[in-house]
Formats: sequence, structure tokens, C-alpha cells
Amino acid sequence: MHTHWKNRLAPVALGLALITLVGCDAAEQSAQKLAEEAKKEAQALIEESVGEVVDEVNRQVDSLQESTNRALGKDDKEQDTEAQQEDPEKPLEQGVET
Repeated sequence: MHTHWKNRLAPVALGLALITLVGCDAAEQSAQKLAEEAKKEAQALIEESVGEVVDEVNRQVDSLQESTNRALGKDDKEQDTEAQQEDPEKPLEQGVET
């Protein structure tokens, strides 16, 4: 009678072990997906924060340049002229390619 229970218990134990392993695998996959999503969200937040910081720094630099130019007595026309002199448009070079 004792061997009869062992014969029935073995497949049940095997089935429970299989269900447990499948459950663990599903839990691991779910945890990996959650970790990937969290990583993507963190990267998006970092990129957004960095973008906002860069925009704010640019606004402050522009403001500082404007106040410096006003303090030096430069008007808008002089600033435009200087900007054009610093970055002149390059003329198109014509030539024959060999």
C-alpha cells in the first residue's frame, strides 16, 4: 500500500514542480519587461530634463549677451552686422571635377 502512494505521488510532485518552474519563468520575464520599461522611462525623463536645462542655459546666455551689448552701447544694427561678418555665406565654388 505504501508503494501505491509513491507511484501516485511522483507524477503529482512532477506536475507541481513543472507548474512552479513555468510560474518562475513567467515571473522572470515579467520582471525583465518591467525593468526595461522602467529603464526607458528613466532615459526619457533624463533626456527631457537635460533638454530643459539646456534651453534655460541658452535663454540665460542670450539674456546676458543682450545686457552686455546694451552696456557696451551696441544697438541691434551693429549686432546684426557683426553676426554677418562672423558667419559670411560661402560663395559657391565652381570648378571641374576630374
